[in-house]
Amino acid sequence: MFCRYCGLDSSYKNGFVKGKQRYKCKNCGKTFQEKDGRTKESTLAKQALAIALYTMCRASYNFLAKKIFKCSPTTIMNWIKKGAKTAKIPKISDDIKEIEFDEMWHFLERKENQKWIFKAVDRVKKKTVAWVTGKHDVATFKKLYDQVKHLKKCKYYTDGWSGLAKVLPKRHHVIGKELVTTIEQNNSKTRHYLGRMIRRTKIVSKMNEMPNASMKLLFSLSFD
Repeated sequence: MFCRYCGLDSSYKNGFVKGKQRYKCKNCGKTFQEKDGRTKESTLAKQALAIALYTMCRASYNFLAKKIFKCSPTTIMNWIKKGAKTAKIPKISDDIKEIEFDEMWHFLERKENQKWIFKAVDRVKKKTVAWVTGKHDVATFKKLYDQVKHLKKCKYYTDGWSGLAKVLPKRHHVIGKELVTTIEQNNSKTRHYLGRMIRRTKIVSKMNEMPNASMKLLFSLSFD
């Protein structure tokens, strides 16, 4: 049960009030009832600010917890995860005619632990339509292609990485580094707005799910 005050999943049953289950949070010590449906406006405001600072300003859990919100880093982490879970993802329109594919390098904790983000960008509207995170291999890219392969009349533009040609249909696949400038510009915007994606930064992702969560939050903030 998530605490309606601090957002942390650390509550335990603490008796009943008028026939409704009451819970007490181990983190903040406050009590609340089951299904009361209330969330303090000040908590919602803090959550929204934490998500914005985390997404765009290279702010770590510890910095946000100790310097700004005066709470535990775990509380911040739960706010971010909760925001990413409910964030919208792109809708892939059936009228897309041209898509560019490319990948962005990222890492978890240290540079040896690589985490790649494969992206698909609508070449006409210059918007991200899908992405996946994982290893730099054919299996990861196939997960991305599976999201758009229903676009039977779509042309796909990529650079020269041979792994892409193993997945994309030859009659729709156009190869050329000079043909993927739209997605390279899109990648540049992602690194600009998404703080932890900046090439020279001390703030890095530590958990496997956070790069994808960061992408969802960035998209939901409509900077892409």
